Amino acid sequence: MKATISIATAVTCLFFAACESKHPESAAGTTKPEATAAAASPIAQTGPAMKATPNPVPAGSGMGTTTISWTTGDGSEGDVYVSESGQAERLFASKTPQGSGDAPWVQAGVSYEFRLYDAAHAKLLGKVVVTRAEQ
Repeated sequence: MKATISIATAVTCLFFAACESKHPESAAGTTKPEATAAAASPIAQTGPAMKATPNPVPAGSGMGTTTISWTTGDGSEGDVYVSESGQAERLFASKTPQGSGDAPWVQAGVSYEFRLYDAAHAKLLGKVVVTRAEQ
């Protein structure tokens, strides 16, 4: 009878040990904070990305505005440049892994190409072309 109770106790202990290893948050004080923060983060690191909102910029009087958002996707620093209608690039934002910024000078008839590069300006990570609707 003692052997049966010992085996049953051992099996029960192994069962609970297996459950704890699959669900570490159920064991108080054993969860690593960085693992919990990463799991709860709504931003998945999926790779570099850029977007412009709105795009195209609606027609209107004066200059139009778009907001450029970007991420390098891996936490490394990157630089954002802009080229107007194929002209030389000029720096828009530098040394940041992600961010956003307004471009309040968008004109109709001009094409703005925003380019995200790695910090060495050696690799193009992403780009977005912004235009403005004609009146």
